This record gives sequence, structure tokens and C-alpha cells, in this order.
Amino acid sequence: MENDFSSGHVWRGLVVSDQPVVQPDAWISVSGFTFEVWGNLTLSNTSEGTRPRVTELTLTYERDWKKLTIEPALETSFYRDPLAVEASTSTEASLKLSYPVGPVRVFTMHSFDVLAKGAYFGETGIACERQISKRASFEAALHAGWASSKFNDAYVGVSKPAFNFIGVEGSFHYYVRPHLYFEPHFGFNTITDGRLRGALLKPTFFNFGLATGVNF
Repeated sequence: MENDFSSGHVWRGLVVSDQPVVQPDAWISVSGFTFEVWGNLTLSNTSEGTRPRVTELTLTYERDWKKLTIEPALETSFYRDPLAVEASTSTEASLKLSYPVGPVRVFTMHSFDVLAKGAYFGETGIACERQISKRASFEAALHAGWASSKFNDAYVGVSKPAFNFIGVEGSFHYYVRPHLYFEPHFGFNTITDGRLRGALLKPTFFNFGLATGVNF
């Protein structure tokens, strides 16, 4: 389980909260299946006058086929804003594929909202992980995403398919004890489509944070 304190929260290039958040996370893995419960609690009002609270329940299955890693998943998200008395629920089916190429790993993920037909989001990128010492490792990723017109209409208010964003993220993972770790991290995202940028208050965002967790 893990608890993350971050300067904000970004989802698929879109700023959900530009104020500090706490994000608890717990998971259990058995025979390739992982069930995860993740939450986002915004600690103060955002620039848009909201205070988003998000809960996600995710079931993932991971399987290796030669060098290819295949990860289908089913995720249900619950969004609530107590300031606006607003609530919504979405359920997505997704498939992630990743493959090692030299020192990096190439990945792509495709998600479909099973409740809102036609809401599709795709993502691709490269990631690398380096073991610095017995206790420390570093991870970095460069990724980009695109979406259908129905996705952008629902989450941005612009009804058009687009190449949505590019971003970079990194983290430093350090075990202070055999099962206790700290993980400082950062992320940078920017919306690339002109019409989407014009509809958003913060189309470019940098955030950072510190996660602490226990792993068994």
C-alpha cells in the first residue's frame, strides 16, 4: 500500500486539480491478477472553484508472451465534487502492450468507455528503469496521447478527435528498509491541439510529489 502527497493531479494530460492532493493506493496480486483501489483527495479549492474527489477500482491481468507483456484491465471511476454537488461514474476496458527495445521499453495502451460508446483514448511512449544500487532505482517515461471526438467532448467540451498531449515523468525509488520505500516524483504535461488548449484553464502543467509505501 502507498500514500502519495502531490502538488496536483493530471489525468491523460488534463489537469484535474492544480492544488495539493493526497492519493492513497492499495492493491493485492494473485496469479497474475491485481485488484487496486486508488483515491484522489484535493486538499483545497482549485483555480476553477472545485475540489475533486476520485476513487478508482481496477482489475488487471498481466501475462508475458515471449518478450511481449499483455495487460488487459477493467476500471471503474467515481468522481465527486462536494462544492458543485456533482458526481459521475465511468467504466473503461483497456489493453496495454509493452515490449523491450534495447535499454528502453516501448508501450501502447488503448481504453474504451463501456458506458459511453465511442469514447476512446490511446497512448504510446517509451520508458526506462535503472537500478542504481541494491536499494535505489530510477524510472522515466516519455508519452503522448490522442482521443476520439466523444472523449474530448465529454472531458474538454470540444467535439473533435485530436492528438491531445505529450508528457514526461520520472521517479526515484528508495527502500529505507526491506519493505518500506520513499519515492519522490515529477511530471510535466502539455496539451498539443490548439482548440483543446483554448478550452482549458491550464493546458500546460508541472507537478511533483512524494510517495511513501510498504511492499510485501
